[in-house]
Amino acid sequence: MRVSALIERRYSNSSYEFRVSNFGFRGTLFLMRPTEFIRQVTSGKPGAVYFLRGPDRFMHEECRAAVLNAVPPEARAWCLAEIEFESGELERKLEDAHQIPMLAGHSYFLFSDPEDLRRAGDEDVEALEAYVAKPSPCATVVFAAIEPDRRRKFIQLLEKKSTVVELLPPDRHEAAHWLEQYLRRAGVAIAPELAEQVAARFEDRPDPRRETRPGVNLLGMRTEVEKVLTARPDAKQWEESDLENIVSFHEDHEINKLLEAIAERQVGRALERLRALLASKEPEALILWSIGDLFRQALKSSASAGRGYSSGYGGFYRSGKGSPFEIAQRAAKRYSTEELGQALRRTRDTDLAVKSSWKDSRVLLEILVWQVTVGKAGSAWAEPSWVGAADA
Repeated sequence: MRVSALIERRYSNSSYEFRVSNFGFRGTLFLMRPTEFIRQVTSGKPGAVYFLRGPDRFMHEECRAAVLNAVPPEARAWCLAEIEFESGELERKLEDAHQIPMLAGHSYFLFSDPEDLRRAGDEDVEALEAYVAKPSPCATVVFAAIEPDRRRKFIQLLEKKSTVVELLPPDRHEAAHWLEQYLRRAGVAIAPELAEQVAARFEDRPDPRRETRPGVNLLGMRTEVEKVLTARPDAKQWEESDLENIVSFHEDHEINKLLEAIAERQVGRALERLRALLASKEPEALILWSIGDLFRQALKSSASAGRGYSSGYGGFYRSGKGSPFEIAQRAAKRYSTEELGQALRRTRDTDLAVKSSWKDSRVLLEILVWQVTVGKAGSAWAEPSWVGAADA
């Protein structure tokens, strides 16, 4: 069988394969699709070690949600650990995976890192090698990275010894299928042809500098779909007229105005834009996703500038004036590398804090924007003195 035929067959189901001849090894690398990862977790038959890699943050969150839902709420304190990766600490963390969880359940250990596991050292490689050689039968360990450096030993080991789940933006057909299922759960039907038309509105514009296939921004699509569902709560069938109520991902978006203000470090204008977005009921998840994406792309732009080429992030970033890619380049000029990394961590901390719902999310978002634009030291929990006055 020809390789191309095998790739097509596997890619259309739960996984696909391709030939690898770079990064220090040769052979066939099998990649699992996120839908199969979610199926394994929700069915109660997860694997031992997974490596979630890829730029689609929405799919990262979908996979995380699947793990969260797989653990009963009453057991999460003992059976679920979300861990920020720290160099030199992996061996100790993985020792916990060998402990039998309380309530005779199955434990999950989710490792994430704003720097995509770049800080992993030799001792972390040794710890991972030892664990994958004899993984715990009562735990699942998950490592996640947006754009891992595949030249590093730790990443190469994960790719060789774990189940790699490739988190790329879905194509138009896959996104349309996702939309059909999403609406079905809401009790609404949609024709496959109409679903593809909706998905097409959120498809990225191919970057001629890269060979990345066009993908669909599921987070943006879901956001607009939720708005239509709210506007038409009694609808049982979507019609073509509903397309008029869906804002295209590529239309000028108010979020870009917020990103421009943050990139230019204009705290007053940034807070004004943020408050306008929140007043218009723009989902906080989309705002945080966009801010985090801005700083990650700015980090890439800053790192690649010294090597004489410009970076691209998937296919979502266009080089036109006011595009996320162009805005990120502006941010790279006004923020130091240390500030960009710190901003990424603050965005992640704020995202976790908003999800915990123990504090007013509007205040947390304002603190985040204030701290990253002025470079204020501290965490997302340190409120500036003006917050109370602004809310009065």
